[in-house]
Amino acid sequence: MFLLSNLFRDYLILFLEASFIALGLLFAYVLVRHAVASWREQRDASLRALYQPDVDAVLAATGPDSLESAIARLVPAPPRHLPQIGALLIKPLRVASGSPVDAARAAATRLGLVERWTKDLGAHAWWRQAEAARALGLVRADGALRPLLECLEDAHPEVRAAAVEALGHLGDPGCVPALLRALPDASRHQRARVVESIRELGPGVAHALIAHARAHPDDLATVAELIGFTGAANAADDLLAWSSHTDATVRAAALQALGSLGLDDRAYYYVLRALGDADGAVRAMAARALGRSRRGDAAPYLAQHLGDEWLVAAHAATALRMLGPAGERELVARQEAPGLPGVLARQMLWERRSRPEAGGSA
Repeated sequence: MFLLSNLFRDYLILFLEASFIALGLLFAYVLVRHAVASWREQRDASLRALYQPDVDAVLAATGPDSLESAIARLVPAPPRHLPQIGALLIKPLRVASGSPVDAARAAATRLGLVERWTKDLGAHAWWRQAEAARALGLVRADGALRPLLECLEDAHPEVRAAAVEALGHLGDPGCVPALLRALPDASRHQRARVVESIRELGPGVAHALIAHARAHPDDLATVAELIGFTGAANAADDLLAWSSHTDATVRAAALQALGSLGLDDRAYYYVLRALGDADGAVRAMAARALGRSRRGDAAPYLAQHLGDEWLVAAHAATALRMLGPAGERELVARQEAPGLPGVLARQMLWERRSRPEAGGSA
């Protein structure tokens, strides 16, 4: 027993010594990691301070000569400093447009950053791929369309998300079919990114959207919705045609888009007619569009739908609130009505009188 006790004690001492050594090594490792991180942070801060004035000069250049002079001051930078210079170039582009983007693209191309970012799209680390995709989009890099489209098929969701954002920045309608293909399988957040990217392409994307819809009729509702987001008024004729489509989902999406774009006299007639549609969602979008039109002569027609199914009645009531005096007269006339019409009329009147700004809300 005595021997066993001594043996146990010896092994315990060895275990404790090994544990203290391991803890010491771990503590030393943490200290080293912290020291390295601090050193890198200080180095990056020093590099930012060193190159920020020259980067500011690039982005603020007012002509070819001043731009060339500013870029020339960055050219001698060592290759290991290029990531910091690239980060400084693209940071303001998240909120800037126009000449700063052109200047940043010229500098990034001259410094070899565009080539480096394009190469990083194939990196093993997903974060390098995502950073490179966003950078290429922010500088609107020439030739970036195809490699960014390929990133839409990447296995990592963050890379796909970065590619979607970058394609929106590029402004090339050629990416529309690929973005639309990304919609059905997208998560809620990814779908929002796709919609925002297409919206960022602007009204000029309408032709590509309509061409896609004609080639893929199953996507009509999605395309109609997107046209409303882009503000492409030149697509109004197609939207009017789709407002009579056999599919109620397409009709509703077309009316929603028309309401977002605004109604001329011809569109007003189509939307007014849609108030009698057999589908509730279509009638609701027609009511929404009429409210946004600010046309007081629509008020009597909208008032007839205060007793409709809930979605339609709610949109009709909101529309009447938005139609000014004409809508208010219809609401006053129905505030004592039994059931849903009276409840909605009283609610809208209360909102108009307690919050006058609510009368013009979207």
